[in-house]
Amino acid sequence: MIVLGIVSFFIMGASIAYAAPTGRPPALETRAAGRQDATMSRLKTRADNEITRRVNALTKLMSRISEMKRLTSDQKTGLTSQAQAEITSLNTLKAKIDADTDIATLRTDVQSITKSYRIYALYIPKMYIIMHADRLLGLVDDMTVLQAKLQVRIDALKAEGKDTSQMQAFISNMTTKLADAKTKAQSAIDMVMPLTPEGFPGNKATLVSARTLLQTVRKDLADAHKAAQQIRQNAKITPVGPTPTPATP
Repeated sequence: MIVLGIVSFFIMGASIAYAAPTGRPPALETRAAGRQDATMSRLKTRADNEITRRVNALTKLMSRISEMKRLTSDQKTGLTSQAQAEITSLNTLKAKIDADTDIATLRTDVQSITKSYRIYALYIPKMYIIMHADRLLGLVDDMTVLQAKLQVRIDALKAEGKDTSQMQAFISNMTTKLADAKTKAQSAIDMVMPLTPEGFPGNKATLVSARTLLQTVRKDLADAHKAAQQIRQNAKITPVGPTPTPATP
């Protein structure tokens, strides 16, 4: 009987030990779930705000594409389509993030806003380069009109017998600078036009190269403007002919 009692005691002890809970107390589980819910709520709010910022920026850029005067219709259509595709993708991502129930999946989706879409890293810088180049091409066109007027003035002075050789040298320099500016501004557009977020960061060097080209364009335009000023300053010149000999006293 004593042996049976001892055996029964150990069996009951084992049963009690087996039935004991192995997880955290319910209160701790509730608090942990609450913290995770709060974290997910913060992540979703932050993600929604970041996506909205990007959508608004793209929408603003789309309204400015039509204002570009030196791009072809196909180029404008292509840029508009790209911007709209990015907006659609971002809105789709926002809906997915808002519906996420797993925190690991949510974190991955939130990270994709910057890692996959590259709106601020690539697309907006690309658009600014194109818009800047378009404005610079407009300045090239305006200065080319001025150059033609200055050439008419030089030709008129030459017909009057004035020495226009220095002015012609200035306008030749102006011609060279404007031609170089036009070529480089157009090259900057052509370089960045095909860039996509999927190619980043490998295509970041192309953005840098395009910006460098535009710096050269600005320098060319500054030099051309200086040449135009020099032509104006030299408009009052002496007639062509031998240097007058001082009168003998």
